[in-house]
Amino acid sequence: MLVTGGSGYLGGWVARVALDSWEVSATFHTSGAVETGIAWRQLDVRDRAAVESLVGEIRPQAIVHTAALNPGQGDDLRGVNVTGSGNVALAAASVGARLVHVSTDVVFDGTKGNYSETDRPAPLTEYAQTKAEAEDAVTSAAAEAVIIRSSLIYGWRPTVARAAQWMIDAVKRGETLRLWSDELRCPIWVESLAAALVELAASDETGFLHLGGDQAVSRYEFGIKLLQFAGVETTRVESIPTPPNVERPLDCTMDTSLARSLLHTPLPGLDEVLARGDAIR
Repeated sequence: MLVTGGSGYLGGWVARVALDSWEVSATFHTSGAVETGIAWRQLDVRDRAAVESLVGEIRPQAIVHTAALNPGQGDDLRGVNVTGSGNVALAAASVGARLVHVSTDVVFDGTKGNYSETDRPAPLTEYAQTKAEAEDAVTSAAAEAVIIRSSLIYGWRPTVARAAQWMIDAVKRGETLRLWSDELRCPIWVESLAAALVELAASDETGFLHLGGDQAVSRYEFGIKLLQFAGVETTRVESIPTPPNVERPLDCTMDTSLARSLLHTPLPGLDEVLARGDAIR
């Protein structure tokens, strides 16, 4: 298996989980990783020749493509998310590798919620647009691919996920944290998402598949629950509606019934995961 973005939070978990059943290679862009048992390779997914060369050398049976830029992580969203995904998909097709591509729930405009795999994307933000175009690039490459739309990713080991850490840091700095009460998502525990991606790498499922946790919560509820789990005071956390001048999808909840019917990996909701306490730290 080749895991792109293996030095990232999700990619690192995919690589660790895959070690139980795969020989794993993983890529990093600028920061090397120290995880043992994994063959680490530097790669810029925007470089088509480099992607083709690496995939041609390794000739993986499966590629799990987690490498991506999120808002605030860099200024080349289109290059990494669209061009990079297309390069990986074309390389996968050239060697007959199965591709598990990670996309996002915010490709939808959030006007109805409970989105199924047959609903058409209608992205509102630049990031969402690049992820929707990445889906098209993967489809056009004619690889044996399953395209995963996931949601907010959280977790506590080996480090705290970005979805929680920024809130913890803000509160500890004494800032008032204002979280939207009307934006709904289906957050997913990184460890269950990674296990599901590894399971799908060994399956023959193709097309789109929605993977979210079994509980819809608002961004405010999500924040409160994560902060309380971390033992952080929440009196400075305020619930506010999304400002009218902010264009964001409000209800990106997903129908995950297809995934639950196909997978052995459970996709628990936020409360169920946090109830495990020290077992998930």
